[in-house]
Amino acid sequence: MQSQNAQLETVLEPHVHELRRVNGYDHMHVTRSTKRLRIALIGQFGVGNFGNDGSLEAMIDTLRRICPEAELTVICTWPEAVEKAFAVKTIKLTRPAIKSRWLDQANRILGRAPHKMLGPIRAFLKLRGFHAVVLPGTGAFDDFGDRPFGMPYLFMKWLLMARLRGCVVAFASIGAGPAYHPLSRMFFAWAARCASYRSYRDAISRDFIRSLGINVARDRIFPDLAFGLPVPRVEREISASTVVGVGVMNYRGRTGGSEAIYNAYISKLGEFVARIVMRGFAVRLILGQDNDEVAVVDVMEQLRGMLSDADLARVVYTRSASLHDVMAQMQTTDVVVATRFHNVVCALRVGLPVISLGYLEKHDALAADTGLSAFCTSVETFSVEWLESRLDTLLAERELRALQVRETVVRYRQELRDQEVLLRTQVFARREVRTDDATICEGKTEDRSAVSGNR
Repeated sequence: MQSQNAQLETVLEPHVHELRRVNGYDHMHVTRSTKRLRIALIGQFGVGNFGNDGSLEAMIDTLRRICPEAELTVICTWPEAVEKAFAVKTIKLTRPAIKSRWLDQANRILGRAPHKMLGPIRAFLKLRGFHAVVLPGTGAFDDFGDRPFGMPYLFMKWLLMARLRGCVVAFASIGAGPAYHPLSRMFFAWAARCASYRSYRDAISRDFIRSLGINVARDRIFPDLAFGLPVPRVEREISASTVVGVGVMNYRGRTGGSEAIYNAYISKLGEFVARIVMRGFAVRLILGQDNDEVAVVDVMEQLRGMLSDADLARVVYTRSASLHDVMAQMQTTDVVVATRFHNVVCALRVGLPVISLGYLEKHDALAADTGLSAFCTSVETFSVEWLESRLDTLLAERELRALQVRETVVRYRQELRDQEVLLRTQVFARREVRTDDATICEGKTEDRSAVSGNR
């Protein structure tokens, strides 16, 4: 079998002829290809998850800087929303539904196998003409609230078809793990083997990929892509009260179906908000994605039975539609308590210390790296007393903790610039081929042994 080094694939201009003076070949007749580099970005985008869409936005911005001539297409869950938000071409991630009632019935009788078999064929056809497929950030490789034939299978299917098409596959700052179902783990392993470049947002993610039997010795760790987003400018009104931002999540356990876990979480969060409002604090409730609004409604309903109208007026809520909105709202606060992971990221991005009510190990990893481990605990086991006491401590140490956060974010942004250079110079490298009479640019992708290294 040929080594990866012997299988370097042309990315930027795959149809430029190699210039050789052999057998009387006349290089003066060589012309430069005008075919544009085509890059597909794949993920669960457009579904109202601000963190996923923020990661997509950050990678689109990166690619437009490093490959300004490239044509970008997003393979996503909800194409209409992505097209509107980012002005890019899209391909639907999932197969279209069977419209014929009779065909649908026949498909069901056969265990849906015929329709499922069309999925890889459709993906292979849709990827015609693409040179690279990029998985940009997000918690891509976990089965949190999902099933094996959900996103685990979809990633495996599309990335395998991309490799069959000869596309370069790259993972940039992805989150990975945990995955509890054996089929999910198998699908993720196959998908990971498709990539010639892999980087992760934390060591936990890299360790998870290693646990799938993948050699990660040369893979890299870079921060979450959302740290590369710009911070919106906000003029904060002067407030006599300390404002606490509370990121609320529609959290129902690992499987996403536990009403008992949800009710306990809402009850404790509502009691916490009521306590600090009665102490004189103001509170801003903040979404993390569209379906978190139901949790905000439930918290507010609980507060109506606990607070007077005057106290309730100090609890405000404004709907968000993106991480930019989340960051803008957080800039009107002094400190943040957050559950959803990218709400934690947004608080840090704007320089605020944050208490993290986490649901996966990624919360612990981020808290440890920002020096906030003492302010991170499980969303399912926290107590109101612990949360109130941690808030008091964080406010007492606010200046020191905020400085610590800002310094960490500066480091994160530099590391993301380092990854951008790596993507530009090696994953999507431009190479000049010189002749006596002309210079032609070729684009080359490098294998992972050339572009990866331990950090």
